Amino acid sequence: MNFTVGICAYNEEKNIANLLNAILKQKKLADFSLDEIIVVSSGSTDQTNQIIEQQQKTEPRIKLLIQKEREGKNSAVNLILKNAKNYYLIFESADTLPDPEAYSKILNALKERNVGLVAARIIPQDDPKTFMGFCTHLLWNLHHRICLQFPQRPKVGEMAAFKKIFKKIPRSSVLDEASVEPLIHLQGYKVIYCPEAIIYNKGPETIKDFLRQRRRNYLGHTVIKKKYGYSVVTYSNFRIFGTLLANIEWSNWRFFIFTPAVIILEALARLIALIDYYFKTRSHIVWEIAKSTKKLKSI
Repeated sequence: MNFTVGICAYNEEKNIANLLNAILKQKKLADFSLDEIIVVSSGSTDQTNQIIEQQQKTEPRIKLLIQKEREGKNSAVNLILKNAKNYYLIFESADTLPDPEAYSKILNALKERNVGLVAARIIPQDDPKTFMGFCTHLLWNLHHRICLQFPQRPKVGEMAAFKKIFKKIPRSSVLDEASVEPLIHLQGYKVIYCPEAIIYNKGPETIKDFLRQRRRNYLGHTVIKKKYGYSVVTYSNFRIFGTLLANIEWSNWRFFIFTPAVIILEALARLIALIDYYFKTRSHIVWEIAKSTKKLKSI
């Protein structure tokens, strides 16, 4: 069974070569065969395109589609959907790295007949002993815990495998993964969590980047709720807070000092996102990039 990998990139020169190499070196694919890697580079002004073109010389499965201007990630996703020739797809963020067996695990979960989408587990590379590193680890650990509680309604982000049972995501979408989730779920297919399929990312190094990223995410989830009547599992403040209380790290002094500050920052980001939505102050269709999240360590 052939599958396509889709990557949306904007100024990803620090990680794109590592990501492509990690994809090409995926192990234990068994019944699956990597047929094509479609990279949409939207308005990149660094060396992203040149790095991809260099890799194309030795790997014909890599296909580069260039958008001269940034049109928003939804536009890039729809371009990949239009050009992908396979029923099985994996979408992965350009600023992540997959574990060597991540694709085999996520695809094996996807091949079940009634499963339409499978979400991977995200593990940050940040140092949890720093404040910003603690912020990132706390959020993704909470997402993981919630996904374990609701394995058939997981938080989808950074990497997802799905079946091509729709032609495009809405033009108004802010978050591609979260937009795919209701399109799958509302057609009667299962959306499930595969914690064994691990990918690595890097969180923001500054409070400004943290707020920018969290504000955009919550706005995207709000748009989906209002448009489809569908809430992602982490949209509920009560659910997140309840999971936090159930997973207090009693032996970690940083938890008691840093966590209140993280709660304040997250609340502020959500408040600004709601102002964005109701007062139309910002659409976020074309993202303002959190630059400090782009350089990962090779695995």
